[in-house]
Amino acid sequence: MRFLTLVAWRNLWRHKRRSLITAGAMAVAVGVSMGMICFQEGMFDTLFDVMVEQQLGHVQVHHPDYPGQRTLHDTLDDADALVNRIEEQPGTASVSPRINGFALVGGEKKSAGAMLVGVDAARMAKTTRVLEQIEEGSFLSVEGAGEIVVGHKLLEELEIGVGESVVAVTQSADGSMGNALYEIVGTYKTGNAQLDRSGAFLHLGDVQDLLVLPDQVHQLTVLSSESDDIEGYAAGLSQTVSSDVVQVQTWQEASPQTAQLMAMRDFAAFFILGIVLLTAAFGIVNTMLMSVFERTRELGVLRALGIRRGRMMSLIVVESIFLAAVASALGLALGGAFSYYLVTYGYDMSASLEDGFSFSGVTLDPVIYGALSPRHVVNVVIAVFGVSILASLWPAWRAANLRPVEAIRSE
Repeated sequence: MRFLTLVAWRNLWRHKRRSLITAGAMAVAVGVSMGMICFQEGMFDTLFDVMVEQQLGHVQVHHPDYPGQRTLHDTLDDADALVNRIEEQPGTASVSPRINGFALVGGEKKSAGAMLVGVDAARMAKTTRVLEQIEEGSFLSVEGAGEIVVGHKLLEELEIGVGESVVAVTQSADGSMGNALYEIVGTYKTGNAQLDRSGAFLHLGDVQDLLVLPDQVHQLTVLSSESDDIEGYAAGLSQTVSSDVVQVQTWQEASPQTAQLMAMRDFAAFFILGIVLLTAAFGIVNTMLMSVFERTRELGVLRALGIRRGRMMSLIVVESIFLAAVASALGLALGGAFSYYLVTYGYDMSASLEDGFSFSGVTLDPVIYGALSPRHVVNVVIAVFGVSILASLWPAWRAANLRPVEAIRSE
């Protein structure tokens, strides 16, 4: 093995320029791929944060008819007791009850349709990052009433500011007209286009009073500490609370569209890895074939001296492994620099997209920060070595099947 290693390393650098060009091309592919994976992982992390952890939760508990019809009367009764039971369930990180209703919200000059979301301020702060998303003012106080926090787009449409009051008018569950006056204590920007444009958070009790739905909620948003086994946690929770009027769903079941979108994450990563594979395969085949053709007489002499076909093939394969190692080292350095920049400073598109851009109903900030896990780095390196070995088999087979006499006579 030592003989093969020494000879393979020496042969690799016989033509330094060719070897370095091939390794450099592979390294650029590795580096660019790592940067692209880092960028798309950061984007999908943002989408997951906004669409799942902030809106859907890991698990949803609601009335069986509510997801399809979303009518006012499809509620969960005795909400406080149900929340306490879920909080006692092993694996529960946080629970946030919500009640939803639509209303006409108006200020002194303008009015607009709004989706009112009644929440428990303390529990919601544990379930989402809403406190970090307040642009002006503050979020709902833990012990308070008559407060409202509105989306920044809705605030602009109503042409009012924080500290002013709005009136909400809607039809209550008992058929009466509900109306109430609320003080705007803050405005938020979540990245969810619909919620930022027409959503408003109020105290749970205020919306229950407005809609005449005492101790009732439309859904419970649950985050689990067992994020790697959401299905298992949901199954256990379902055995605890599920009944004819209570349904437990994972976020994939609650929103199949979001699940399909998140499935594109792995597809995108594999597509990017395909770039590495094609580049590595082309470079290895070209370099190893040229090496075999140029060393035909030398390889013929080695065969004549008794080197078996298997060892001859191993010699070419080991050369490709060394080439892959050099390319990986250079590529990891280049990709590490790209990834560090994306993770630290992000990719700024504010010059052309000052307010960010929308993707599947989520408004992303114009500066997108990258995210790269060790798993993706390992996958890239394994891909380079794996394809390099496979691509070298054809040149290795040609070298192993040279006829010693004919090879020695060749020019």
